[in-house]
Parts: sequence; structure tokens; C-alpha cells
Amino acid sequence: MKIKIYQIGPETDKYDLMFMNLEFALKKSNGRIKESTYELVYEGEVKAKNLENVFCIFNNAHPAGYRGRSLSVSDIVEVEGTGAFFCDSFGFQKIKFDGTKCKWRKFDE
Repeated sequence: MKIKIYQIGPETDKYDLMFMNLEFALKKSNGRIKESTYELVYEGEVKAKNLENVFCIFNNAHPAGYRGRSLSVSDIVEVEGTGAFFCDSFGFQKIKFDGTKCKWRKFDE
């Protein structure tokens, strides 16, 4: 499964949305997830059959090239050919999300 993972950057979290559920996020951000709050932290192929498998992988054994924290509530997983999914308090919710409006998280080497 080819995926991209987006996480809220601490420096762009002006609405205090990090680790908050979808209902709270939509309420705080006027009904729309703001892509500019998110950073692309991973892009690649993973051996997963579903989003629950992705959640386990990114909490137990981060793959090479992963630049984020463990997958959690408020993170977004984009599945190639399927769409974007918000990691909610319980499960994932499909959302409208344009990853081209996000930035790539950079780390000092």
C-alpha cells in the first residue's frame, strides 16, 4: 500500500489541534481541515492491508525514512487511489485534504 502521512507541526498549531479528534478540529477550524497546519512526514510503500495495519506499523516499528512521531489522533494518512483519512479517537474518517498545500518536515542531520 502506497501512503503519505501528515502530522500537525508544533510551530503551525495555532488552533491547538494536535492530538484532537475530528469533531473538535472541525469546530475549531470553521468546518475545514487546514492543510497549511500539516507537514508531510512520510511517503512510501508499506506492507499493510488496511489503515489499522498502518497504525500498528507507525507505532511499533517505524520504517526507514519516517520523520514523525508515532501515529496518533489528528494525523492524516493518504492512501494512493483511495483518499485521505483522519486518525480519529476511534478509527479513521475519510476527509477532503489536499496534501500539495502541506510542507515537508525537515530535520537537522
